[in-house]
Amino acid sequence: MPFKPVSITNWPADRAVLFVHGIGNASEGGISSFPIDEFKTALGADAKRFAIYTLNYDFINDWLATKTQLAANLLVLKKAIAKGFGSDALAGAIAEYAGDIFWPVLSADIRLAVRDAFVAQAEQIQIDRGEAALARGDDPREYQVSIIAHSLGCLHTYELLAATANDPHYHLQPFTDHARWQSVFLMASPVQLIRTVGNGIRSTIPDIDSLACLSKSDLAVPAEDDGETITSCTRQFVSIAGTMDPVGGYLLGKKQKWAYMDLGLPKKDAVIDPETLIGNDPTASLMQTLQTGARGAMSGNASINDPHSWSQYVVRNAAKLREALLTGVAA
Repeated sequence: MPFKPVSITNWPADRAVLFVHGIGNASEGGISSFPIDEFKTALGADAKRFAIYTLNYDFINDWLATKTQLAANLLVLKKAIAKGFGSDALAGAIAEYAGDIFWPVLSADIRLAVRDAFVAQAEQIQIDRGEAALARGDDPREYQVSIIAHSLGCLHTYELLAATANDPHYHLQPFTDHARWQSVFLMASPVQLIRTVGNGIRSTIPDIDSLACLSKSDLAVPAEDDGETITSCTRQFVSIAGTMDPVGGYLLGKKQKWAYMDLGLPKKDAVIDPETLIGNDPTASLMQTLQTGARGAMSGNASINDPHSWSQYVVRNAAKLREALLTGVAA
């Protein structure tokens, strides 16, 4: 089934938000796979100001078949992840959990299909923005669009921002095309983890140069550079990692520098989200959560005890969401 971007021409006000899912089975839960209710609670009455878009991957109908075909390379990926986290039983559980989430990195066809879909959705949002503003006689440049991504969706978002920032044929450059995002939230980003592990198993990753996180000399917020001016892809870039979430680069409260995405952000925008696992033994609790909660993590509907739960990231960071998303909103 070909991808068809969502279009919302009748925005309720002057802003919109795009939710980017972490893995390609969001269609199983439909809109409930996204933390829309938690978002609305976080923003209160101001949530009504937003046109809400969701990026789904239900157009890819061969996820399972492709994953099965990549079984050997997936095993290599999981072994590399486990080695990074210590190669003990907990590391093995993390590897199984993370490997099942990250496996699309091993397929260039799927990666690029998702990127093309993301580009199409971003282009449609820009069209909708212009139509919504002009219908009210407003300047489209004053209408704000933000992204909230989770897990593998953070990688897709990073790759989208990098691809569009300096490639004029997308017509999504932040300065040239006035397509600058208001804010970008990456929650539980695996970008650095994938960068580290990917560099260790480069031979298993096809078309590796198409991945900005692996082809660039270092990680940075994507920006348009025309030789004279450097314009960031977004006015505010926020990274949020939970202290018990291995996908975001933490292991039982300790930062793993090799796995934590450090973009050199201001301290206020590099949020370390305190998390507590239920139970007397954090190691046992985390292992149990990883072993039983992988499907919930992929759908976004993980339990409250899952440190990778998208909905709980939104709940815990309601104040930060309001700060970034409501900039310029009159009381």
